[in-house]
Amino acid sequence: MTEKKLSIEEIKAKIKIVCICKGIKQGRICEAIQKGANSVEKVNKQTGSGDGGCKATRCGPVIKKLIENKGKVILEPYETKIDDDDYGF
Repeated sequence: MTEKKLSIEEIKAKIKIVCICKGIKQGRICEAIQKGANSVEKVNKQTGSGDGGCKATRCGPVIKKLIENKGKVILEPYETKIDDDDYGF
């Protein structure tokens, strides 16, 4: 069986960082979901995401979307943004 070649958009999506605090990419999050992590907590445990300074306020919503998407990369833009002032940075 041959693997499907990824488009440039899919490659960019896979290497996009979801967990900014820990530098965890979308591809790693998707792999965890495809291997059975079916909640944000399980994804966080398997990948180390959600354990940074923001405590998953940035990556949590994106991980939830990826779970809803059954671990397929999200091609459309998404933001993992929080105002630094909220944490006194």
